[in-house]
Amino acid sequence: MALRSGRLEYVETIRGIVCILLVTFHVTGSASTEGLGLDLWHPLRIINDGLDNSRMPIFAFISGFVLSAAIVTVTQWRTAMFSKVKRLLVPMVVVSVIFYALRAAAGYDQQPFFSIFFVQYAHYWFLQAIFVLILLLVTLSLLLKGRSDVAAMILFVVFVPIYIFVDRWSPNIMSMYQGAYLAPFFYAGHLFAYHLRHRAQAEEGNLPAWLTVASGVLLALLLVFNVTLTLELVELPRQVVNFHKVILGLCSALFLFLLRPRSRILLFFGTYTYAIFLFHVIFTGGMREVMWKIWPSLPPELIFVPACIAGLFGPILVEKLALKNDLAALLLLGVDLKAQRRKAARRKEEALQGNQPGLTPAASS
Repeated sequence: MALRSGRLEYVETIRGIVCILLVTFHVTGSASTEGLGLDLWHPLRIINDGLDNSRMPIFAFISGFVLSAAIVTVTQWRTAMFSKVKRLLVPMVVVSVIFYALRAAAGYDQQPFFSIFFVQYAHYWFLQAIFVLILLLVTLSLLLKGRSDVAAMILFVVFVPIYIFVDRWSPNIMSMYQGAYLAPFFYAGHLFAYHLRHRAQAEEGNLPAWLTVASGVLLALLLVFNVTLTLELVELPRQVVNFHKVILGLCSALFLFLLRPRSRILLFFGTYTYAIFLFHVIFTGGMREVMWKIWPSLPPELIFVPACIAGLFGPILVEKLALKNDLAALLLLGVDLKAQRRKAARRKEEALQGNQPGLTPAASS
């Protein structure tokens, strides 16, 4: 399968893993009153809740890792942040409105409409929080004259104690309570990419294999302990639990990035990560409601697989259709097709000029 420009196969595979985990999470539901309505001790719920502190941390780690490749070329704050407004906030606004309207039509009680753009709403809080984390990193990096590694380290050190020790605040503007939780993983991903780039430049080779084994063993132990917490078999102070969440999230992401898994199936889903994230709840919830209306007594276990399939392939169809129209691509996916065509035309023109006989690239510029 051909990768989109600049993407790594193992990173896209990891995206695919987390996409599937995210879809199964929303199919199962985060509580007995949501999703399939499963009780605390149901196997699907145990697995679902046990991975609760791995899914979004890995997503955040990937975001920081990927951003590291782009931030080294950032020289203008306005240009950098405008591109993130298009990519993150425009789809967040549009798709949130669609999701809000669908839930309103179905009779669900919801928060005030205009609040969905500024505070936590559904799973779209992730886009709000990541935008703020990128804003902080880009701004501090430019102030430090391009030292994004130093900026990421400073922000990592600042946000870890905030999440561990500060109580939830209200109003949760731009979902930054969740942002404080995501920050260690986002900035750790950026630092990890910076470290790998430094090793490659120094020709130091791959990281030692024992790190993968050690992180895998530690991750297994942390996941078992996380299950005991979710089943309420162990009660600990909030600060201790939060510290555990940070360590578990970091270990989950690091293990996968050290393992570097590769799978054509997971790679396929990974290339549609953003569309799946944005639209999967519409399709999982829709499939669940349709199946229960057709067969009200249908066991929830029989809904799980069809709902997961709908949550994965429905958004892929949406992306394919949206990319056929410039406006739809921008509003639904944050993809500026016009800008992409302009860049492609410039690259083609530069390549043609560089290949002209007797004309060097330096002279042509």
